Amino acid sequence: MRFLPQSLFGRLLLFLTGGLTVAQLLSAAILLQDREQALYHALGGHAAQRITAIVNLLDTLDDAERQRLVTALDLPPTHLSLDVPWQPESAPDDRYQATLFRALLIRQLGSKLPFQVKITGDLPPPPPPPPPIDRPLWQLAAQPPPPRDWAEHPPHRRMRELMLGLRNFVVQVRLHDGAVATFQQVLPEEVIAWPVRLLLILSTLLVSVAVLAAWAVRALTRPLAVLADAATELGRNIRRPPLAERGPLEVRRAAQAFNTMQDRLIRYIQDRDRILAAISHDLKTPITRLRLRAEMLDDSPLREKFQADLDDMQHMAQASLDFLRGGENSEPMAPIDLNALLESLQEDAEDIEREVRIEGAAEQPLRCRPLALKRCLTNLIDNALKYGQDAVVVVMDSPTRLALAVRDHGPGIPEAELNRVFEPFYRLETSRSRDTGGTGLGLSIARNIARAHGGELTLRNLPQGGLEALLELPR
Repeated sequence: MRFLPQSLFGRLLLFLTGGLTVAQLLSAAILLQDREQALYHALGGHAAQRITAIVNLLDTLDDAERQRLVTALDLPPTHLSLDVPWQPESAPDDRYQATLFRALLIRQLGSKLPFQVKITGDLPPPPPPPPPIDRPLWQLAAQPPPPRDWAEHPPHRRMRELMLGLRNFVVQVRLHDGAVATFQQVLPEEVIAWPVRLLLILSTLLVSVAVLAAWAVRALTRPLAVLADAATELGRNIRRPPLAERGPLEVRRAAQAFNTMQDRLIRYIQDRDRILAAISHDLKTPITRLRLRAEMLDDSPLREKFQADLDDMQHMAQASLDFLRGGENSEPMAPIDLNALLESLQEDAEDIEREVRIEGAAEQPLRCRPLALKRCLTNLIDNALKYGQDAVVVVMDSPTRLALAVRDHGPGIPEAELNRVFEPFYRLETSRSRDTGGTGLGLSIARNIARAHGGELTLRNLPQGGLEALLELPR
């Protein structure tokens, strides 16, 4: 199955054109066989009538008159001779052509005269070459005719006969007085020649039907391609224009269902945004009140503990809201210079005396949501710096996708935990302390942002040690 085209259009076109080609080849074979049989019937019947007429005439003449008649009638396509002895057959030629010609002769000659029929590859002699014009006519008249050795003809003619089928019939008829009349009947080349006109018609029909099939398959599969493109674009822009509801009934129903799903998703996101805005407002107010009350405490150690707990609450609330907004597409798409973005993140790391190396470069601007992508890269680089002491960002650009590999030299992650670390609030470090494990939402937010761009974020342990976070984004 790996040799089949990957697209539905390619497979349908292959099956249709393959079936049409096989059908046309079978039709051509049947037509050619019927044509050959019809020609053998028509031309063989005419030849049988002529041979019968000549035999009936020879049977009534004496030897001298027969010889004169043979000399006069020995003309293409029927060559006549009285000098060839009777050559009995060991077994009758049972090929279709010989059987058919034998039946035609029986119908004409009847059973009063014995005869035998066989097909041979020997051809009648070619016509003598024209005499050269620089010789006197009396020398030309004295020149003996070329020998009638039927085996001496160009080899390519013999090969052509063998390839295209034999059309040379040898018929021997024994007359009443014992004489043997030998006929070599050469059927016209139409019997073995390819019917160019018929083959041209069949080829034209095949090409026309194949083009029509390609157009029909393209028209049928195009709505599926449009629907697939719309589904891909929906992951990047939930507010994309709805699909046009036109075409066959099934296509219209699919477009209507897709548009209904898009409307429901938009309403869901709008409701969620309103809830998030309300939660954000309602949480900030009591946290601010508690922070003011903590400032009025006289006990400094207790006040510092209250403020640390309030900072944790505010940070966790903000991280939770950021995670819920991770798939939101409200930020407009815009082209950014990825190299400049990475250099700014590198400078931010240098400000806190951490090292970030960049290998490779983006060849052209990337169309994305700049703030969301910056947050995604910031989370990945922060994780690498936190657990691996340093970070290496490898940029791999191509015309169809952009890949960013963020690598560190830390202890890595157990293989069983590589997918679980993307779960919200899941941390390998279980103390729940922000100083050691954070909130457990950084990778979840980063993956949501990657998927909102139509890309993907995966983790893998490097063979030489450390962890690699691979961010793949479509161009």
